Amino acid sequence: MELEKLDGNIIGIISNDFQNEDFSGKKVREIIVKKVNESLKMVRLNLEILDKNFEDLSSRDMNKVILASKLQEKVIILINFSKGMLKKDLEYFKALFKKIKNYDRKIILIDYNAELFIGLVDHYYVFSNNQIKYETKDIFDRVLENYIDMPSIVRFINQCESDGIRLDHYYELDELLKAIYRIKS
Repeated sequence: MELEKLDGNIIGIISNDFQNEDFSGKKVREIIVKKVNESLKMVRLNLEILDKNFEDLSSRDMNKVILASKLQEKVIILINFSKGMLKKDLEYFKALFKKIKNYDRKIILIDYNAELFIGLVDHYYVFSNNQIKYETKDIFDRVLENYIDMPSIVRFINQCESDGIRLDHYYELDELLKAIYRIKS
């Protein structure tokens, strides 16, 4: 299956079928070869990391290095990118991915962390044995619950709908709280 041909600009794939490229034994400077300074700045790393061995990095920094190495590509494929990332990191990279998409690039995120997907991904695919098992454009799709741990806000809204309380699909807690307050009034 050619991932580049999937529908969507920022695609979320739920699967164990894919593995990251093996960068063992390489220094970071051998991995990031195009527009090094700009790429490192975009992923919030400094130049000192260039002389470090890839396998000596934290999983968080490994993922940042992988992203920095792919920023110049038309299709950016990131596997388990959220591993080791803090919530504030995820928020920063979600904003960065939205900007990258505007430069006519496709981003494919292969991950099980739905927190990375919420409010970002425009098309979801579930893969098994390199075949599409399920696809949807809506993270609130209840079938996705069978494959991934949904973000708390999605579980809450889906539970409310099951209990007969109609809520729009909100990605931000503040917006959800305002909607609940309006229902109460």
